[in-house]
Amino acid sequence: MKWIGNRVSFKDHNDFFTMIITSKTEGWKMWLMFFWFLAWSASGLVIIYNLFFTDQLKESELYFYTFLFFWTYFWYKIIRVLIWRKYGIEFIRIDKDRFTIKKSIWGFGKAKEYLTENVNNFELEPLEEKSFSKVFNDSFWIIGQGTILLKISDNQYNFGAQISTENGHKIVKLLNARIKKYKSIG
Repeated sequence: MKWIGNRVSFKDHNDFFTMIITSKTEGWKMWLMFFWFLAWSASGLVIIYNLFFTDQLKESELYFYTFLFFWTYFWYKIIRVLIWRKYGIEFIRIDKDRFTIKKSIWGFGKAKEYLTENVNNFELEPLEEKSFSKVFNDSFWIIGQGTILLKISDNQYNFGAQISTENGHKIVKLLNARIKKYKSIG
């Protein structure tokens, strides 16, 4: 198994190629997100307790029900990011017939399959280095969109969330070479 950076591993097998992109981040970032989750949970539990078990918030019930709606949404988002960062992977497999990509947590996830002959090429998402979208996409507290574009016939699919530009270039070069190799076999 070979590595690109510390999150991307790949291997050439006899009849196919595999690549795994993990979503792991530095330990201090995971701890920060975990404490954020605890603080967010505690604030919601305090509001829930005061709203349903005391009369302190009777005058502002509508405001706090609205708050709980938004709190629940962002609580779900925090849990999702924590689980993705801890256990999420993107699995890529290329053979002479199919290109398969699967975003997976604990092995669960739906694989997308494309005919290898329909895959045009891979390229980096064209984001300016200091643009808001690039900075937000690279933030560790969100899952983020993919930084690598897969062009298939008239469609495109992005993957490789929060891959650095340097590693992205290496991945694009490698995947384009493997697609070319397996297209020539098939």
